[in-house]
Amino acid sequence: MTDISPAVEAPPPEKPSNPFSRLIGVLFSPSRTFAEIARKPDLVVPAIVIIVVFVIAAIVTVPRLDFEGVTREAIEAKNMSGPQAEQAVRFGVAIGKGIQYSLPLLLIGILAVAALLYWLGVKLLGGQATYQQVFSVVLYGFMPVVIRQLVKIPIVLSKHNINPREAETMVRSSFAFLTSFKANPLLFAFLTRLDLFGIWSLILIVIGLAAASRLSKAKPACIVIVLWTVGTLVTLGFAALGARGK
Repeated sequence: MTDISPAVEAPPPEKPSNPFSRLIGVLFSPSRTFAEIARKPDLVVPAIVIIVVFVIAAIVTVPRLDFEGVTREAIEAKNMSGPQAEQAVRFGVAIGKGIQYSLPLLLIGILAVAALLYWLGVKLLGGQATYQQVFSVVLYGFMPVVIRQLVKIPIVLSKHNINPREAETMVRSSFAFLTSFKANPLLFAFLTRLDLFGIWSLILIVIGLAAASRLSKAKPACIVIVLWTVGTLVTLGFAALGARGK
């Protein structure tokens, strides 16, 4: 009789998740999914999803935005009239539509810059994440905002002559709908920054940064809050400039 135990086979390694399951996983099992993303970051699929959804949203939304009315109101406030005013209106409408249609591609660039700032913050606090890991976290963490765009599409389809400045309040996920840019531009701009989908996205990014950097969640949270505060101050600054131009 011996004391030798029968060999126990090691469990098979967990099968890596694919990018599409990660899109769902970050919403419902963020800690586990971001741990997988940290081990094997990817960029292409989440970037394509963001671009496609925002392109569809732009195609649906832009024709229903009242760029002409907003531009004409601003020009009339400057006491312009005649051919010069009409030329300015056409120019303003073209610029507004161009920005909206190019936003999906611009957005990926903005997220890349945000990822760079998060990565620098992580490095300053002693984290070990690579830029690719952080960029992947930011793209996947942006999925709640993608959901907001999907929710907005059927709402937009039922409306016309939408004020471009207030289009984002059509999904009532912040208290910005209680006021307007025209009535109180600073309050309106601040309330849009307190959007529930946006806050959900920031929480996911904190979880993802912690998984990628091996820092406690408190440190990535500080980075995210600081950058959110800077972004809010910039937003309020543009709102103040817009208010002066009314």
